[in-house]
Amino acid sequence: MSNDELKNLIVYTGVYYQDDATYRARSQVWFETFDNAKKLGIKVVVRNDGGLPPEMLERIKAYDNITIVEKTAPNTLGGGRREALRRCMEIAKADGLEHPVFLWTEPEKDDLITEKNLLPLVREVLAGNNIVVAAREKKAWNKLPPFQRFMEKRANTRANQIVKDETGTDFKLDFWFAPKAFDKVGAQEFLTYNPNKDRLDLWDSIMVPIIEAIKKGKKVKGLPVDFLYNKKQIEVESDESNRDIKIKRIEQYTQILKELGDKKWREFFNVSKEQLANIRELNKAKPEGYKEEIAKEKKSLLGNFFK
Repeated sequence: MSNDELKNLIVYTGVYYQDDATYRARSQVWFETFDNAKKLGIKVVVRNDGGLPPEMLERIKAYDNITIVEKTAPNTLGGGRREALRRCMEIAKADGLEHPVFLWTEPEKDDLITEKNLLPLVREVLAGNNIVVAAREKKAWNKLPPFQRFMEKRANTRANQIVKDETGTDFKLDFWFAPKAFDKVGAQEFLTYNPNKDRLDLWDSIMVPIIEAIKKGKKVKGLPVDFLYNKKQIEVESDESNRDIKIKRIEQYTQILKELGDKKWREFFNVSKEQLANIRELNKAKPEGYKEEIAKEKKSLLGNFFK
């Protein structure tokens, strides 16, 4: 049975699939998340970002509490999330929810979709906070692979310094932990992100709006949650020798901080834009010997990266 306080909550997320060990493990956890939401009577909007095998998509469609938003046209990751949020708002209106609470989370965070973690988040939004940023406690941080833990703690420190420099407020928000709960006022910050189509609009789409909300005087709060990562995901993604995962973490670190306004990384991308453009073209065209050429370009980038 669902708790009465959770009747105001609508969760939204996105799913994307590749046939490799990482996504096979993650997709198993998705259904634990969906099962948790079903048991609590919580409605979920799922943006289908692509790659799902037909049988997996049909399995998601079988949940009567899930609404799927299909990818009908090319869009950014952030744009897809905004599509899902707009659907959440339509559902809230149709259901007559006077004070809806919207929660963005990644589908692998099954332990978040539990009463112990959802109730505190919902209560803080209903108490008047426009955006509540969920934060990991020590036991969750300690489960992370060392490289990921180092990068995300460092990224949070830099992001919170940006907030302090730009707003004069001393927050300690866990920016790199995806879940954020918010009301209709907070939702507008996420819905109106990237109006000029000149932002990265990937992972930044759920982080930059928080700083913008603080600048505008909206009520923003960080809230520790009693969260633990699913063992299936940690076992697959804890390989410290996994070069691809490490590269992705570095890309997220630099690109998000750049979009947040970190001067160091804005300078890096400005100085390196010709080399980065060349790498993109080489990856697209894949001429003979392109791997060697990309390696050469990336090596030359290191001088800018470690300035």
